[in-house]
Amino acid sequence: MKLLKRMGLSLAVVGLLLAASAALISAQDPRLPVPETPPDLGQNLPSVQPPQGLAFSILPTAASNGAAEALVVGGGSWFSYRRPVQAAVLVRHPKATFLFDTGLGREHAAQFAVNTLPNRMLLGYGEVRPVIDQLTAAGWSPERIRMIVPSHMHWDHISGLVDFPNAEVWVQPQEQAQAEHGAPPAFLRSQFETVRRWRALQFTDGPYIGFERSLDLFDDGAVVLVPLAGHTAGHIGMFVNLPSGKRYFFTGDVTWTLEGIAWPADRAKVLRRLIHLDHDEPLNQAAIVRLHQIHRRFPQLVMVPAHDEHVMATLPHFPAFQD
Repeated sequence: MKLLKRMGLSLAVVGLLLAASAALISAQDPRLPVPETPPDLGQNLPSVQPPQGLAFSILPTAASNGAAEALVVGGGSWFSYRRPVQAAVLVRHPKATFLFDTGLGREHAAQFAVNTLPNRMLLGYGEVRPVIDQLTAAGWSPERIRMIVPSHMHWDHISGLVDFPNAEVWVQPQEQAQAEHGAPPAFLRSQFETVRRWRALQFTDGPYIGFERSLDLFDDGAVVLVPLAGHTAGHIGMFVNLPSGKRYFFTGDVTWTLEGIAWPADRAKVLRRLIHLDHDEPLNQAAIVRLHQIHRRFPQLVMVPAHDEHVMATLPHFPAFQD
């Protein structure tokens, strides 16, 4: 009996120490400061009359092996487990059908194999369902994908480029340059070195919901791209404004979770010190705060971080579409 009591006491002490350690680490992840004076976002979202037929669909390709929420977003729970997804967004517009990101493609294993063992363990993922396989299973020809617009060129967003050799790939020049001069695990050359058709993405349109520059992709207000540099040199976001009146903002990897936008909070500091996550951390944190301000001003605008498995679960998965 005494032994059992001592064991129980020891387990309680261990539990308290673990809880204290978790609290100490979480204390290093305070909310990001938000300026008292918000940027000029306007009173209403821009008026738009998108064409009939505009729709999007989510194609999940894999999920990470997962981690405690407290590592995925600063201030998150140590008792909640998250499995960030790697997904693509299929956008169907009367003028073109394209992908925003590709998730993991058919060649993922060979691409990923160049990583060191620690990085393969840290960045591991489960079963893969490449976009091209999902499309062909539904009777879609890969040639229907005329263009691919990556949010950025990290490995888990462009693995499928090689599966669509005839698609035009739209990226900012500084993003392409960073990838070409980058190294694993963030950038894997085998994913993009065979791309034949590059398109230099330029933000040639004016202000849009607090962003100084934008690109109205089809000149009809349906799909609008904006710069969100910080996580990478040429990271971008995408607004999709549907005929139904529903509006979405796909925010890439500025944060991995909606909580990061809502609170606002960066990824866990301990993880940011362990891995070089951002090209420019202060610039990315400024982008997080901007997203938070937009989210607070326009709660009807659905924010979609690229890896948030909870948000992705609320959206139609291919072959279903949101229109």
